[in-house]
Amino acid sequence: MSKVFPFERLVEFCETDAAGIAHFSSLIVYMEQAEHALLRSLGLSVAGLTTSNPVSNPATIFTWPRVKVECDFQSSAKFEDIVSVQTSIAKLGTKSVTFQHRLTIGDKQIASGTMTNVCCTHERGSLVGVAIPVPIRELLQPYVV
Repeated sequence: MSKVFPFERLVEFCETDAAGIAHFSSLIVYMEQAEHALLRSLGLSVAGLTTSNPVSNPATIFTWPRVKVECDFQSSAKFEDIVSVQTSIAKLGTKSVTFQHRLTIGDKQIASGTMTNVCCTHERGSLVGVAIPVPIRELLQPYVV
């Protein structure tokens, strides 16, 4: 059975409209925050993964630019609601990872979505897609559904 990473956060007033309803774009930010929290829990980061983490070459810095985002809205979140985000991995490819997120308030699902990121290194001022290093793949594998 695969792991699901739990993440919670409060809906802040600045993320809402005048009626106190969370803007749709805030849901995407919540998914991104859950993804970053998952990576941090594994000793990783969305930017700057180095050998102080489980990567073998200290000169290599990895980053994970997003190449695709999808979000399906089911219900609204309001100011001061506690939104729970359950994160797992829908696909772990050679160079990419697709995180899937389920957003709830209590027992009510408010949204679901996916974010696909590509493992890259910085080379001569630009990003180059590379295979996800085995140590990082091994850390992510338990979350694959």
